[in-house]
Amino acid sequence: MSKSIDIGAWEDFPDRELTKIDVRGMEIGVCRWGDHIYAFRNRCPHEGAPLCAGFLQQKLDAQMTTTGASLTTDEAEPVILCPWHRWEFQLSDGSAAAPGFRMKTFRVEREGGRVLLRMGRN
Repeated sequence: MSKSIDIGAWEDFPDRELTKIDVRGMEIGVCRWGDHIYAFRNRCPHEGAPLCAGFLQQKLDAQMTTTGASLTTDEAEPVILCPWHRWEFQLSDGSAAAPGFRMKTFRVEREGGRVLLRMGRN
């Protein structure tokens, strides 16, 4: 079982912004999205780009219909786009549209106004 690491106050992480922190010599990206907070390794699994230099947005979904293409957004599912190749990773679980690639994520919780990160397995 992994021990929780206090990485700061809830207010230290502005809503819908990427914050880079150092934990045990590893760069970790943290993002608050409304009432949720996410943490991930600040390194794209594709070619190592610093993900905190990327772009944060709502997940976009495109579907083809009989009348053409339909584009929708998912407010509840934030994604980060790699700054080098625009690959999209879901903050909730690190999954990507590209098969075989997944951004490393960490479990993070809000407790008593503090943000706690677990370095072990999710």
